[in-house]
Amino acid sequence: MALVGGCSLAGEISDARRIDASPLRVHGVVDRVVQVEGGAHVRVSYQVGGQRFGTEDLPVGQGAGLTDPAVGTAVCLEASAEHPGTVRLCGQRYPGGDNMIPTVGLVVLAGAAGALMAAGWIVAVTRQERRERERPLRDTP
Repeated sequence: MALVGGCSLAGEISDARRIDASPLRVHGVVDRVVQVEGGAHVRVSYQVGGQRFGTEDLPVGQGAGLTDPAVGTAVCLEASAEHPGTVRLCGQRYPGGDNMIPTVGLVVLAGAAGALMAAGWIVAVTRQERRERERPLRDTP
């Protein structure tokens, strides 16, 4: 299955790793073009080892190397030799960009750390309030 714009981050990471582990350059031909905001989605047919494959809605945008896709245009693809149905345009980075993967990871980590700090603060305040309620009242002279 080819990468599509709606893939999850985990799916994009998995597909990127598959391609990077055993990259194979193949040539394809654009079968369909659908213009969307910020670029286009294209269907590309290609062959690997005599077997025919086709992408579904391969995202094409800035920096993808295919500036004006048209039906019949020849394109360069990077496929996974182990999983030839997993492809991307040569030089393409995923919709969020490969640089987004560490950024998203850091945001998730920071969010988790913030949630843990907030939970710790709530526990500390609750314990302090409980201690104050349970402390016997002192008689003042």
